[in-house]
Amino acid sequence: MRRIAVTLDACQVSSSTLEEAVLLAARMGAQLEGIFVEDIDLIQLAELPFLREVRSVSRSEIAINLTRMEQELRVLARRAERLLGEHAARQNVSWSFRIWRGSIDTELLTADTDADVFALIRMGTTLARPATTKAVSVVFTGTDASMRALETAMSLTTDPYKELNILLPAENEAEAMRLQELATRQLDEQAANADFIPLKDGSLNDVLEVLADSNSAVLIVERDNKLLQAPSLRRSLNNLNCPLLIVR
Repeated sequence: MRRIAVTLDACQVSSSTLEEAVLLAARMGAQLEGIFVEDIDLIQLAELPFLREVRSVSRSEIAINLTRMEQELRVLARRAERLLGEHAARQNVSWSFRIWRGSIDTELLTADTDADVFALIRMGTTLARPATTKAVSVVFTGTDASMRALETAMSLTTDPYKELNILLPAENEAEAMRLQELATRQLDEQAANADFIPLKDGSLNDVLEVLADSNSAVLIVERDNKLLQAPSLRRSLNNLNCPLLIVR
């Protein structure tokens, strides 16, 4: 593993989020790249003349415009970069930071980066779920990329991640058995601690149902998985109750 890129946005620049990202890179022996995402949809929203912000305490209204929005985003980005540097220094993790503006649906995964793993997080959540959440789930399709995804999952099945769920999207029982055999050979001694879960069709609803039952801390998929194809990516991030790791 060479590089992990973790996305951050205006809703989730927190010390705990960045700390978990750094710990993930340290566990996997990777460099860490923080990408502060300026969602173009949010930028365009700020250009609407009727947009107002209602303060939660005073209930007063204040106008929102593009200039103010960009100023506040720059402040949040500087804070995120400072916190990332502090946490990376404590864990002796090599890191970099940049600001990216574009559409999450259509452009994020094709952005100019050489990251092996993207860590995408639903707005307002943290990278890791509570310690009571022990499962790592990975979608395994038998491709080279899904084998790298499984390797990533295997590296995370240490404390606090203990259980390994392998999701098998297959049209029939024979295909599910073929995928299970491939994964078992790769798992070797870890196969005894893995749970193999057939998927009906590999759709988002299918995956969400499995994740709800398994209480997963993270979902790992290969880059070309249909869950990541526009316009599914934003919907996936909005509906998943755990972070999404994307392996190239």
